[in-house]
Amino acid sequence: MTPILNIHAFIPRSRANGPGERAVVWVQGCPRRCEGCFNPTTQPQTTKELVSVGELFARIAGVEGIDGVTFSGGEPFGQAVALAELAKKIHNDLGLSVVCYTGYIVEELRAAGKTDWDELLGQTDLLIDGPYVQSMKCAEPYRGSANQRYHFFSDRIHEEEVTGAVQTAEFTLGVDGMITETGFPDADEVFGELEQLLKA
Repeated sequence: MTPILNIHAFIPRSRANGPGERAVVWVQGCPRRCEGCFNPTTQPQTTKELVSVGELFARIAGVEGIDGVTFSGGEPFGQAVALAELAKKIHNDLGLSVVCYTGYIVEELRAAGKTDWDELLGQTDLLIDGPYVQSMKCAEPYRGSANQRYHFFSDRIHEEEVTGAVQTAEFTLGVDGMITETGFPDADEVFGELEQLLKA
């Protein structure tokens, strides 16, 4: 039986969620509930959009010219069984890289002794770990706060691709008129600029 994912959102292209151009999957549900979280609506353990691994893989496979896929949230390790299977297909069938964000630190994940967590770690090329700490907010690429670390687990992504990047924020306007913000913007500054643009 194909595992089912409960996802918060999916966008086919982003440059703000890992090196290169990437599809991004945000899962729904996170037990960490970090103060100042940029995605607080992803925290509740509620049903958002249920999608099979095969269905989500087909969406990703239909996007041309991307370098990889990023799992964010929410907490990806809360849905590790399905994401590990999806990541394996992304590697084997598409030859793309996988970036995974987590509020846990890698030592917690490894010490937990959970097979599904180990499997997802084994299919991750770049892990960005650690809870968001509001007092340690930083402007480094792909990190929200300075305590978060990069872990390179394969040669699909190299350190210079990450450290040489610039922190980015993106806004995507959907066909339904909804705006999706992603990356690591300064919310007050960005929404002030958006307000000015909309007035213009």
